[in-house]
Amino acid sequence: MRSLHVAYCAVCELHTMTKSDPRYHRVLVWDFPTRVFHWLLVAATSVAFITGSILPQWWLGVHRGAGYVIVGLLVFRFVWAAFGSEFSRLTNFVYSPSETLDHLRGILLLSPRHYLGHNPAGAAMIFALAFVLCGLVVTGLLTEAGEEKIGPLAGITSYAVGHTAKTIHAILVGILAVMIAAHVAGVIAESLLTRENLVASMITGRKALPERAHLPAPRPPRWRAASASCVVVIGVGALTLALLGRLPPKGVPAAAVNAAYARECGACHSAFHPSLLPAASWQKMLGTLDQHFGEDASLPAPVLAEIAEFLATHAAEAWDTEIGIRFRTVTANGPPQITATPAWLRKHAPLPEAWFARKSVGSKSNCSACHRDAASGRFDDSKIFVPKE
Repeated sequence: MRSLHVAYCAVCELHTMTKSDPRYHRVLVWDFPTRVFHWLLVAATSVAFITGSILPQWWLGVHRGAGYVIVGLLVFRFVWAAFGSEFSRLTNFVYSPSETLDHLRGILLLSPRHYLGHNPAGAAMIFALAFVLCGLVVTGLLTEAGEEKIGPLAGITSYAVGHTAKTIHAILVGILAVMIAAHVAGVIAESLLTRENLVASMITGRKALPERAHLPAPRPPRWRAASASCVVVIGVGALTLALLGRLPPKGVPAAAVNAAYARECGACHSAFHPSLLPAASWQKMLGTLDQHFGEDASLPAPVLAEIAEFLATHAAEAWDTEIGIRFRTVTANGPPQITATPAWLRKHAPLPEAWFARKSVGSKSNCSACHRDAASGRFDDSKIFVPKE
């Protein structure tokens, strides 16, 4: 495997360098696709971080979109590492342990050698960032599949797996934030030590090289091989995910609709999704309809039996969803009231009471006012829409 590591003493060679210095010429190091990839990844990662960690939950749809953009960018970069121009190839990212130690020693002595491509520390950071980003992509897919029951892996991912993936995803976000901070600090430090503006180099693609430095002929990019590889990898991946996406979501019953329940209970208030209470609570509620929160809501025996069977079959225990899992826990001696369950109170604690008094909401029991997919029982965070009035 051929590699082209061009290094020279940064402090000795570059301390008097200017753009017009005749002892130096600027050579193209980072090709256009590599530069576009770099800045698109910066943008996509920034959007993913802001929408996933700072903005409200209903921005998770944008967060998800940014994640898919990152997937596409990573696929391209892995392919370009094999078929891109000289300094974009994997062979120019690989350094021996002794080279890496020598470079770190030079940084500590404030006299690092200047590398035309990535230096050993930068290359190590590239590999680490790629590893963490791949981990974020995988855990993100598993989280949306297991917790939200959407996405191409929803048919094969349980809530437990999704919840675990969410925890790992959050840890990786923290690690990525630290790595990005270290990367930016490293770029600033090296720019100061080597007198080379690395940010500008990643914009123009050019870096300074002494006239006397020998630069072997770099390998040109293999456009056809790169294009074909991207098409194959993305095509196979998209087809696989599309086929998996046709599977019904794991742990989501196919039909949770009953005409009698919707008619009788929906006549006075929104017919709550059956996964919002465990079977025992539904049974307790149906057994006291003559004193249903201050009203007599008694039903004919045949209708009551039909509704009771429906709710027992589709209660929280039947759902491997975030709502089904969390809403199984109720207050032991309290009324079987959905808006008084620990899960409901914990989930809605940040919301001011005034929100529920809005004309478009009406009351805490009107789930569909904010949860546009309440009827499906998924309660996807990205489908939350809080009316302004």
